[in-house]
Amino acid sequence: MFPDLQTSTQPSEPHRALYLKWRPRRFEDVVGQEHVTRTLRNAVKLGRPAHAYLFTGPRGTGKTTVARILYRAVNCEHAEDGDPCNTCALCQAALESRALDLVEIDAASNRGIDDIRDLRDKVAYRPGEGRYRVYIIDEAHELTAPAWEAFLKTLEEPPPHALFVLATTEAHKVPATIVSRCQRFDFRRIPYQATKEQLARVADAEGLEVDPAVFERLALVARGGLRDALSLLDQLSAFAVGPVDMDVARAALSLPSIEAVRGAIDGMTRHEPGSVMAVVSDAAEGGADLRLFADELIVHLRALMLLRTGADARLGDELPEDEVAWLRERGPAWSIGALMQLVQTLSDALARTRDAAQFQVQTEVALLTACDVETLTPSPSPVPAPRTTAAPSASSAPAGSTLSAPTPAPAMSHREAPHEPPLTTVSAPSSSAAVSRPEDQHEAPVATVSAPTPPTTVSRPEAQREPLVGVVGVSPAPRHDPAHPPQLDEPLDPAPALASPPLASRWPDVIDQVKSRNGLLGSILGSARPIGVEDSVLVVAFSTDFNRKTAEKSTNRQLIEVAFQRIYGSAYRLKATVGDGDASGAPSLLDDPVINFAQRTFGGEPRRVPTD
Repeated sequence: MFPDLQTSTQPSEPHRALYLKWRPRRFEDVVGQEHVTRTLRNAVKLGRPAHAYLFTGPRGTGKTTVARILYRAVNCEHAEDGDPCNTCALCQAALESRALDLVEIDAASNRGIDDIRDLRDKVAYRPGEGRYRVYIIDEAHELTAPAWEAFLKTLEEPPPHALFVLATTEAHKVPATIVSRCQRFDFRRIPYQATKEQLARVADAEGLEVDPAVFERLALVARGGLRDALSLLDQLSAFAVGPVDMDVARAALSLPSIEAVRGAIDGMTRHEPGSVMAVVSDAAEGGADLRLFADELIVHLRALMLLRTGADARLGDELPEDEVAWLRERGPAWSIGALMQLVQTLSDALARTRDAAQFQVQTEVALLTACDVETLTPSPSPVPAPRTTAAPSASSAPAGSTLSAPTPAPAMSHREAPHEPPLTTVSAPSSSAAVSRPEDQHEAPVATVSAPTPPTTVSRPEAQREPLVGVVGVSPAPRHDPAHPPQLDEPLDPAPALASPPLASRWPDVIDQVKSRNGLLGSILGSARPIGVEDSVLVVAFSTDFNRKTAEKSTNRQLIEVAFQRIYGSAYRLKATVGDGDASGAPSLLDDPVINFAQRTFGGEPRRVPTD
């Protein structure tokens, strides 16, 4: 039975939020920051507090709380082992927020030079109650550059009775001249186990009946911020008004289930896009916050990345042991490149997308890409690969069998250069066509295509782009003597094909090589195809302009060209196009040897500068 709501909502005193009610009052009560509290306690015991401190770290880790404890400790007349007694008049005044010598400044709203000048004028006055007046400047990174300059001299040589504590979550925005005049303390994220234990202590003291699994989920969602964890527990206690289990936690906080996160990772590991999409859809329809779902995925994928790189020594501080063991089993199925790309994509979507529906689409696209959908989708009615058959002699051909012969091409005109090969046309095989080969011509293998196609004209481009064919073992037919051009009734030999190296036939090996290092990039190459070679440049046609730009990124280009070297045994440079030509119609900037050398030496991506 739930307690009577009417009686439970009439407390004898106003309710205080749990994170305020359970704020630490002594250094020894601070959770997870022993490296900070030990130093400050010793400084107080020795009577050697610094004149300025810089507290930096994530939100909810105790920066302002420790600063307030420091004020009471340096002024308390009955300090015990560096900790305040919290019973004297000065400590009580500070705990009740009525201490005159504890000055807290919110730099987010008092960030200008006039506010700092006012502080500089008042800092000379001696404290009225204790030995020190302590100034706590919260969100210190919000101060403007002129304000920092006005504060610099005061911070460098403050009065002996003044202590400054600068608290910030973005220490990189604090000028180096300020940092060098402070003792810096970096507050760490509170470990997962410590957060869970503190939640259990608070719930037990408050008389809350909470399932231990709820503590685990709150500790995971808090991401090392104890204040966030206590606020979530306070929200759950108000929602349930009774026992709190995982069903209550999901309903009140829109938390995704751990089973949903595991299901999405398992689906991506097995390359099953259907199951991944079903997990995302069920989570959204079940009321889970997809941003929390994506955040959980990022945490687990980052853990996989740490496991794959061998940097998992402190992973137990962030995740439960059974969760780390579960991830360790699935680690070998992932490549580091795929994990990096997926974590980056999901993080960008979290930071960029605000619309809930659009965010769901972005999340689904990222997860589908991780499933290598392009490699799983069957291509519609593929054309059979050409077969290589040697032309049999007339005496060895079976009775009643006929071989298709190339259709004779018209004789060269007088405008054609003698050294250029004549245009040839290849006709589809016909059951009634017979082979007629003059005895004075050399024997050459004839490639026949089983699929009937209309006659096509094959010509050699002026840029000396050699066609890539997927036929292994086809040798080039001998050229005709320019002095004796073929006649109309004389069949032509097939056009010479690129046999060494067979680049197109080894293209799947290139895809596998790249996919072993970067799964997403390998999937992009799966929809591309090589179309020619220009000197030492391999021209690859991509299906979309987005895929082309992705492949042309510096790190991706290097990975692809390394795969060329390993598979083909030659150093080919990549030239990415869209379809059968360049995406913009202009030659690639990397075709310029000077630009190409600069890109390889200094990195970066060359870009065209628009001119008016």
